[in-house]
Amino acid sequence: MRSAPAIGFEYRPSRILAAAAALLIVLAMIAIGIGGAPVWLRAVLETSALAYGAWSLWRFLRPCVRALSWRSDGSVSIKLTDRHGAETEVQGALQDARVLGPLIVLQLRLTRGAANLWLLHDNLDADTRRRLRMRLALDGTQPSVNADSI
Repeated sequence: MRSAPAIGFEYRPSRILAAAAALLIVLAMIAIGIGGAPVWLRAVLETSALAYGAWSLWRFLRPCVRALSWRSDGSVSIKLTDRHGAETEVQGALQDARVLGPLIVLQLRLTRGAANLWLLHDNLDADTRRRLRMRLALDGTQPSVNADSI
């Protein structure tokens, strides 16, 4: 394997994905509301959709991963925060990565559990994004990277 530079960045949730999730919650509630179900069933389904959507959005906007450092030797150091705000640094591994147009999804394996990082233009600067895509191509995590799409 060729030598790859270390990459480190702080993670913050994408506002674009949060807005898209909120839009999907609203659309789900509209779809339930215009359905032909009885009123009591629509009320139960709308309440359930709103509660689950709000909970999912709340979890997405408060990730446990705060920062990631992918060293040149391939090891991954991840800074986590718990419910009380205490930060810890753990060793992890990059399990998988997908590049879907402008979206980069990193699947991390932690000592206890896993985490997914969804990276778009609004939560990762262009230089780090370019280096990450090139590193993924060097490691063979993704088949190829077209230089025009970076």
